[in-house]
Amino acid sequence: MERHINKDDIKMNKSGEESGCNTNINNMNIFSKNDEIFFNNEKCYIVQEIPFNDFYNYNYERIRKFDKLEKESYNINGNTYSCDNTQTSTNSEYPTKIQFNKYIQKENQNNQSICNSSVNSDENNKDVEKNKVKKIKLKNEFLKQCEFNNDGSCYYTISSKNKLQLYATDITLLNIFSNGNKNNNNILENLYKKYKNMSDDEIERRNSSWINMNINGHIYDCKFYPYFDWNNNNTCFFALTSKDVPVKIYSAYDGSPLISFKLFNESQELSNCYSLCFHPEKNWLLCGTKNRSIKVYDLNKPNEIYENRILGTRKGKGQKGIISTIDYKKEGYGNNSIYAIGDYNDILYIYADNCNHKNDYILKFSNKYNSNGITCVKWYGEYNILSGNRNGSYIYLYDIRNNKEHVHKFNRYALTNQKYLFDVHKNYIISGDTFGYLNFYNIENNELVHKQLINKYSPIVSVNVHSTHPFILTGSGTRRFYENWNSKIDISCTSPIYNNTNIHEEISFKAEQDDILQHFPSKSHYINSVCTIFCKFLCNI
Repeated sequence: MERHINKDDIKMNKSGEESGCNTNINNMNIFSKNDEIFFNNEKCYIVQEIPFNDFYNYNYERIRKFDKLEKESYNINGNTYSCDNTQTSTNSEYPTKIQFNKYIQKENQNNQSICNSSVNSDENNKDVEKNKVKKIKLKNEFLKQCEFNNDGSCYYTISSKNKLQLYATDITLLNIFSNGNKNNNNILENLYKKYKNMSDDEIERRNSSWINMNINGHIYDCKFYPYFDWNNNNTCFFALTSKDVPVKIYSAYDGSPLISFKLFNESQELSNCYSLCFHPEKNWLLCGTKNRSIKVYDLNKPNEIYENRILGTRKGKGQKGIISTIDYKKEGYGNNSIYAIGDYNDILYIYADNCNHKNDYILKFSNKYNSNGITCVKWYGEYNILSGNRNGSYIYLYDIRNNKEHVHKFNRYALTNQKYLFDVHKNYIISGDTFGYLNFYNIENNELVHKQLINKYSPIVSVNVHSTHPFILTGSGTRRFYENWNSKIDISCTSPIYNNTNIHEEISFKAEQDDILQHFPSKSHYINSVCTIFCKFLCNI
């Protein structure tokens, strides 16, 4: 039985509705006037897309570099090598090796071992080997998090295979917008002509990362240094935290480790860090743990804890959940000293650098029973805080002058156990949702001003806005299981949320492949990918 929701819950203008449901590029209503290209009904166009490997049976474009079975490819610090054997040592201290076709080669080896096995071997062993082959074959890689640095010259991506990669923002894309004329309608046309004249090697180089790091444990968080500047070598680094290893500072040039910080609990055991935050003024790194504390480290004194901010005790009234996100206030009284903390207990706390943190806080906002943990917190203006949750349906707006409950909430369907990171640009919230839509909310009048479908089969789990140009970095993907590996639609709960006019149309990729090559697409070509999107909407705000 199909359920419809109220129009007030999901307000979609006609342009967003047409762009969200239409999967044919011919219906984009592109026309030219005075040698200028105008786009009707669409406001976001994908100018660059980098895919992640997925072995599931979807009618999507094949990724060439994942189909090479003859040799294994390695990418170390931006240089590509090939070798016939796989006798390459791995080092956890310098995890920079990438194997593009690791699972495919394992599958072939297992198939050969099964075919060459003797006839008299036990059938149960064969079944075990076949099950192993199936498990290896059906693994997929999806993006978990992506973010620009402060000047937008590069960005990182974190995938489910515990892989961190650094990409350079396309220099052609940056140069064409550097003159500051953002309202010129010839921008996309000129950009398309430049990309059309590129060779295949140049396009492959443009979509390649110069740092590839394979981390042994689960990656929790990553943050660029807030004063990142390529002209100053001492500022080009980023912090990374993963499971059961110390927090490390890596160089953005070659990925080499620079500093490490060990986090210990009350029993002097190594503790995990779940969230990172650089102080906006001082050379401090704040590390959120699950031990009801924040570890503050001075970058000038490696491996020595600068301050241990105990937030609560076992029987006290302080914060007790795992600290998932930290964000400093940027405007008004207390800027760069007051910060907000969200945890997986769905409670938002506000502290200050100079306050007594133990069982004491400035404000507390509790929103239990509505989600499954706060994953993203952003300050807006001087008095407001935006909070996003996983397994929830809203982004909440709080006013620190009214500490009882939220003052407004914005519809954002985050129905999986992923972070769903959003961003704030001037007076607008830009976020993705489980159904692959990109949502633009005006915070001042609480209105959904634009909504557009970006990915038909995967949720948009990470959104980050470029600091100077009208670009949006989006990451899409989710974990897929064997039971639904042959399904056309990844999210099975689309029907009860959206009505018939909003359900994704199932049109094969081959039917629209020729048309997409003529213009910049408005929808993703791949299931799991990171996209650099030109947003015409940002040019007018």
